[in-house]
Amino acid sequence: MDQLVEFRNYTLVPNAAEPFVAHFEQHFLASQEALGMDIVGQFTVPGDDARFVWIRRFRQPEGRSTALQTFYTSPVWKEFGPRANELMVDVSDVYLLRPDPSSPAFGDDHLPHAERPGPATDRTASTVVAAVYDLDGLDEVPAGLAEAMTTAVRASEGTGLVEHGRLVTAAVVNDFPALPVHEDGTVALWLLSAPGAGEAAGAAIDQVADQWSPSRRIELTPTPRSTVH
Repeated sequence: MDQLVEFRNYTLVPNAAEPFVAHFEQHFLASQEALGMDIVGQFTVPGDDARFVWIRRFRQPEGRSTALQTFYTSPVWKEFGPRANELMVDVSDVYLLRPDPSSPAFGDDHLPHAERPGPATDRTASTVVAAVYDLDGLDEVPAGLAEAMTTAVRASEGTGLVEHGRLVTAAVVNDFPALPVHEDGTVALWLLSAPGAGEAAGAAIDQVADQWSPSRRIELTPTPRSTVH
């Protein structure tokens, strides 16, 4: 594996999404990346003010445990972690993933947050749609599903659709058990985005659903600092 990816779906206390995003992005972006992690996506969930979803990537998978241990014992977490913990209710809805061989390059356009001038306030509004497919123990996206995904993306040319990645369960031991991940089966995560309310992304998933129906589907609003948008 050339990278491990965490897709993290948090439940927060009511009305906490906005203050949590502000706190998270102020204190936990560059500080994690300084330890070798990439924070490539931060999202709220439309209509749910108690949800926060984010994507953390490890380009050196063998260093995941050390990076996490270092961060969660760091002065940054000791100072600002208690406030984050006050706003979080559940952090166990997490998939530990790797890019599938059929996937486009994942996160190649990520720029470290410390090198950014600020939020991308001029970015055209978009919606990211995450679709989760049960793989029933398979360790790769089945050929039929991969072909259906590719066909749907090609059919969406001209709509502004962007395919960010196809990720599958990494099937490795969670080497930082203090942060639990799903271990009850294998899944594929398909990440798409499209302008506005994301109709083109939803249409692509609907097209694939004629043969392959996702077990979960989440619409996400990227923050201005999110790489995936």
